[in-house]
This record gives sequence, C-alpha cells and structure tokens, in this order.
Amino acid sequence: MVSTETRPLTAYSAYYHSEVPEPDAELTQVGPGTPAGAYLRRYWHPIGLSAELKDVPQAIMVLGEELVMFRDGHGQVGVLERHCSHRGASLEYGTCEMNGLRCCYHGWMYGVDGRVLDTPGEPPESTIQGRLYHGAYPTHEHKGLIFVYMGPPEKRPEFPLLDAFETPGYRTVAEKQNLTPCNWLQSCENNTDPVHLFYLHHFEELRAKLDKHRPSIDPNLTMEDFVSKGMAEWEQNVTEARATFRKTSIEWAETELGMVWIWARRAGTGDLVWVRIADYLPPNIDQIPRSLPLSEEARELASDPPRTTTWTVPVDDHNVQGFGYQYFREDSIRPSRYQFTGTSIEGRTYEERQRQPGDYEALATQRTVAVHALENLGWSDGGVRKFRKLVKEGIDAIKRGDDPKGVNLIGPGTVTTTAHSTVIRVPQAATPEEDKTLLRDTGRRVLAEWQAKQNGHSNGVNGKH
Repeated sequence: MVSTETRPLTAYSAYYHSEVPEPDAELTQVGPGTPAGAYLRRYWHPIGLSAELKDVPQAIMVLGEELVMFRDGHGQVGVLERHCSHRGASLEYGTCEMNGLRCCYHGWMYGVDGRVLDTPGEPPESTIQGRLYHGAYPTHEHKGLIFVYMGPPEKRPEFPLLDAFETPGYRTVAEKQNLTPCNWLQSCENNTDPVHLFYLHHFEELRAKLDKHRPSIDPNLTMEDFVSKGMAEWEQNVTEARATFRKTSIEWAETELGMVWIWARRAGTGDLVWVRIADYLPPNIDQIPRSLPLSEEARELASDPPRTTTWTVPVDDHNVQGFGYQYFREDSIRPSRYQFTGTSIEGRTYEERQRQPGDYEALATQRTVAVHALENLGWSDGGVRKFRKLVKEGIDAIKRGDDPKGVNLIGPGTVTTTAHSTVIRVPQAATPEEDKTLLRDTGRRVLAEWQAKQNGHSNGVNGKH
C-alpha cells in the first residue's frame, strides 16, 4: 500500500503537530492572477439555470470575481463586471431593457458585450457612448444551463458538446446544486473517489439500522442497550460490508481527455460482473453512472449511461457550486438504489447530521481549504493523486504558454466519453485472489471495447467525431 505519513506514530501526540500548515496555494486559489485561476479560466463553466434568469439581473460570484448576469429583450444573456464603470454602483439593481442592462444610479446602459449604449446624464456631444466598453464575458446557453468563458478572448474554445447530452431514449434535465463551503479541489476530488461511494453512501443503510438502538433518538434506551445490541449489530454489518468491498476491483486510468475510474464487482447470481466506469474531464467535469437497482444487477445489461454530467464550479477559494445535467429515461424517473441524503444541511439538525453524514459533512469539514501537508494518502486515494497531477500539468502548461489538456479536444464536434454501467456474464475464477484479478481484467476490457466502439477504432483512446 502506498502511504505518505505526515504525523508522529506515537500515542497522544497532538502537541507535536498542532500547528496547521498553509494549503497548497498553487492548486487551490482561483482568483485572477493565480495559477489555478489562470488554468480554470481556459474552459467554459456553467453559472446559472436558464429558467431562473428572467426580468431582473442576478449577482453572482465566479472564480472570485463579482459579476452580474442578465437577459436582454432579445433573449441574449450577458455577464458583466458587477460594478458600474461610471461610479461603481452594483448592476444587480439595474433594469433589463431591450438592448442591455441600465444602471440604477445614473442610467448608463451596457450591452451583453459590455459596450456602453447610453449615458443619459451626459451632454449629447459626449463620446463615452459607443466608445467605452464595460468588462463583459462571453456566454453560451445549452439545454437549460448558462455558461461563461472567463479566459483570454483570443484563446476561447468551442463549447464542449458531450455525447451524453444526446443519449437516445433519455431526457436531459438541467440542475443547480447547493452551495458547499469548501475549496473546488476537494469537491472535484470527491468525484474521482469511488471508495467513498461505498463507505460514506452505502453505509447510509447501516447507519439507519443503528438508529433504532440510539438513546439520542429514543430516550427510553440506554447506553448499555446501544453497546450490547446496536454496536454489536453495527460491527457485524461493517465486517460483512468490508469483506464484500474487498472482493471488488477498483482502478484509475488516465485517458486522452482526462481520467476514469473503473469499478468491477460480482452481481446477481455470481457469474455476472457489474462494471461501472466514470469520467473526469479537466478541469472540473465528472460523469458517474448510477447505482443499479437489484433487479438490473441480476441480469445482463449492455449499457446504462451516466446518471449525471456535473461541473464543479469554484465560487471563490472557500465555496463551490455544482451545475449539470441529470439523465432520465423518457418512460420513467430512473431511480437509483441509494438516494444520498447528505448534500446540504437544510432541514437537518446537527445531531441528525452526526448520525447520518453525507458529502456536505465530509467535504466542508476537511477545512474550507484542505491542507495536503496533513494528509496520509493510501491506495484508495489513487484517483486523488491522478486528479492533482492533471491539475498541476494543466497549470504548468499555462505557465509555458501551451494549451492545457482538454481545451482542444473538447470541441468542436461531439466528444465521445466513457461513463456507463454494464453487466456481463463472466464465470468465476477458481480462487478469490484469481477472481479479483479477473474482475480487474474484465473492467479493463470493458473500457477498451467501449472506447473502440465509440471512436470507431481499436486503440482505446478517447477522441471526438
């Protein structure tokens, strides 16, 4: 097992490492002029739902910049620097008009490209109108989401059209997730970490079983009841779950577009193998296949597409917001077996969150910016390592004056991706050790065959049509 131990291996040793080092500024800071900020600004990012942008502007924060988003009378979306170029009043209080957004203070009006269209308080001979431009960013609307590009204008890439956007037989629904008070990096790392899907999310069922023994829920119960019944049942459940998980195979692999994780395990009758493959596309896109209902695990399944395409958008160094698409079968709501509860603190007391924590608790409590110098990474962090490596390579490319990974591959055209689930028949090997190797090889084969099929060639590399 790979490990990067950073703390003394002695009992009661907190005194010796009570000072907290600084976070990795190069990877975590996203504002203008920062290395990661320059990297992230080379891509398109979703910033809002089309359905929510109506007749009033919206104040937004993206990559540490104060912006305002509005829709003019022609339906065009503009994203402007929030403070008026005249005297700095916030344009979030402006009025949307046919051709632009008019500031509430002195009536200056700006088009979606930032051009000053009207300065009613100035004399007719003023040259401000038509000459001055307010700061503006290009936008793009697609299937209910509004995107912005905040990088160098001459470097603007085509908007990425992923194949998942148009999956036959499925409808695409735009979504906006809750704000999470953590850095963008640890939120993205969460999506490259399939191990947490088991130990955080699968354990929701085990924690729910434990609730019936908790004196914090039922005052008629005692700690003796909790220890003798609840804890004994919990430990047995954990032991069985751990043994089941260790029979599965998880791998991470870099691809031309980014990276994938491959999770293969036995399902159904035992001669079936369920393979899940998830995409990570730099800098912040992930596509994860759903958890199959038991009825679908128990039979062969050619392909089940990703349940979501999600962008993890940095608001600033300490907050992040997710936007994306959910995919539903046209004839059903396509439920997952596990409905994760821990995506926010809304409607949950502190004790309820302690009893049933989720992604919110795991991410926000790493500190708002996780400190890598205090981590002890193991085998299960293979995706985290690869993700940080890709981000570092992207930052280094920007420093050299090169394009970071994915900018040229993502667009124009439809980008072929790999995220999907499949259930195939593979007889078990003679021993548990040999079967785990067989699961690994099966996952690799499914990935290679999928890439060859999607791209029309057999070299197993992602690309575009």
